[in-house]
Amino acid sequence: MSNPPAHFSAARRPPEVAPDDNGIQERPRPSRRRRVLVVLVSLVLLTVVVLGGSALWVSRQVTPPGGPGTEEEITVPVGASSRSIGTQLAGEGIIASALVWDWYLRINGGGPFEAGIYVLRQNSAMAEVIDVLAAGPRPAEERSFTVPEGLTVPETLARLASTDAGLGLDPVVMARLLADGQIVSSVLGPGLPSSEGILFPETYRVADDADAQMVLQQMVDLLDQTLIELEVETAQPRFNLSPYEILIVASLIEEETKVPAERSKVAQVIYNRLRQGIPLGIDATSRYEAVLNGRSRDDIDFTSDSPYNTRLVTGLPPTPIASPGRESIAAALNPAEGPWTYYVLADASGNHFFTDSNSEFIQAKRRCEALGLGCG
Repeated sequence: MSNPPAHFSAARRPPEVAPDDNGIQERPRPSRRRRVLVVLVSLVLLTVVVLGGSALWVSRQVTPPGGPGTEEEITVPVGASSRSIGTQLAGEGIIASALVWDWYLRINGGGPFEAGIYVLRQNSAMAEVIDVLAAGPRPAEERSFTVPEGLTVPETLARLASTDAGLGLDPVVMARLLADGQIVSSVLGPGLPSSEGILFPETYRVADDADAQMVLQQMVDLLDQTLIELEVETAQPRFNLSPYEILIVASLIEEETKVPAERSKVAQVIYNRLRQGIPLGIDATSRYEAVLNGRSRDDIDFTSDSPYNTRLVTGLPPTPIASPGRESIAAALNPAEGPWTYYVLADASGNHFFTDSNSEFIQAKRRCEALGLGCG
């Protein structure tokens, strides 16, 4: 066989791998640069996988799959922090993670949240939960009751104890709260000689679970608010009367008038008599004394030396004789101008005749007696 042409060369063989001392041949090792590159690529791929998985996990905590579940009533306690609320919500299954909740609020904002009752769904998105919390708690179930003007404390407590007209509160508990000084007026101050007159007549709405102390204090607080709005602090320089004495005057006006327009005139008669040192002569105070001593309101003792017998004793009675309403308090602070020192019923509608003449008063009183209006 002839030799191959000279321009052809034999195929190249891979270089021989020299055997080691044990006769084993070693392959060439990859370069150091190549090993570093492989490691870096592996780390990058691992980081991408981890970050991708973490992002997916966080996303599922913020917005859980499957949509919201059943509604739950959640009570946020007073003083609860946003973090503690998150722990509570996670424990109730409303949100998926308290940890993610904390970071979500830090990044997106939210809170603090008001204490109260909220209706939230299990498995909710955090944004939806924050919207509900930010809107505030559900209004508490409420009950309403009305206390009319002119009631005494026992009459007011009886009304509050009624399950029909009131709230079904325990009258013994209410009386004890008042007697123990646990119901306090911030305007009139503590240590009043009586709780008469401080339970302000009005229509109230109270929480369904409101107890006796809450209800009574709310009534006194409204009295304080009314006294402040009507500027009761001006009574001392104008009439030389304390706020409590203004309340006494207002109670007399409340009991003496049926016609609203006459309230300010009755107030002026009271002030004119006080300035002149004339006994007020208001029979309603003696009727109150009769009730205080366990008698009928009509069993009046006009010879009594009781401080409530204003036919004989000068000055104001020691306490209010009923709970005056806003209009009577306003009249006590804004008397009409006039010289009147007497008034007497003029008709069955409750209108009075006012005068500063004793002789005119006697004549008007006779007319009142003739009409059978109760002017004896």
